[in-house]
Amino acid sequence: MTLEQWSVFFLLFTRFTALIAVLPFFSWQGIPALAKVGFAGLLALLIFLATPPGSTELPAHYLTYLLAVGSEVLFGLTLGFLVLLIFSAVRLAGQLVDMQSGLMMASIFDPQFGGQVTIFEQFYYLFALVFYLSLSGHHQLFLALSRSVEIIPPGSAVFSPHLIPQFLQFIFEMFLVAFQLAAPVVAVLIFSDLALGLLSKTVPQIHVFMEGMPLKVGVALFIVYLIFPYMASLLITVFARMQSQIATLFGLF
Repeated sequence: MTLEQWSVFFLLFTRFTALIAVLPFFSWQGIPALAKVGFAGLLALLIFLATPPGSTELPAHYLTYLLAVGSEVLFGLTLGFLVLLIFSAVRLAGQLVDMQSGLMMASIFDPQFGGQVTIFEQFYYLFALVFYLSLSGHHQLFLALSRSVEIIPPGSAVFSPHLIPQFLQFIFEMFLVAFQLAAPVVAVLIFSDLALGLLSKTVPQIHVFMEGMPLKVGVALFIVYLIFPYMASLLITVFARMQSQIATLFGLF
């Protein structure tokens, strides 16, 4: 390859490396950094060979080229953050269920995330991740990345002020998704708390705290079992919405 082609390839490599650094599939601490960089280089090479951006105008000066590298890093981080928002919403839904069912005290240290995680949070997250891969969502993501090279050639990413309100809208929608995923379980648990409160007033001899904790956990497990098929259909809608959000994001650069 010529020097110009190597320069274009490096811009692509920078974009995909920044993206993979924050993707949920590669953000675990147990994955070696060399594996992430190697996969980013392989992905950049395949997309470069499949859709060679021949019309890319490279900066004439090395300082402007460094600015182009920085814009590619921010562009990759923006795409990765958009995908991360979806799975963060699923984790938030699990945390809401844990908080209402009293399982927040049962949090454990997860070395993959480098922090404390709760039971339903981890369950919701892993289920969404496996379900996303089973739907070939990663194929759609890679297809969107290849289209990004055609729509936004390397070095031509320009951040618009319209990105800020659009991202705020994305974050609001992710909070809404988290509440939709957790609402059935949380609503039933709230009524369970009301029933336990009435029971404690009616029969003061019953230790509601001792009997209520395992009861609420059992109710949460039962409701999650009942809504499992509906949660899968909701996740399909959320993943489809993510693809449209990526397309909208491409139009703002």
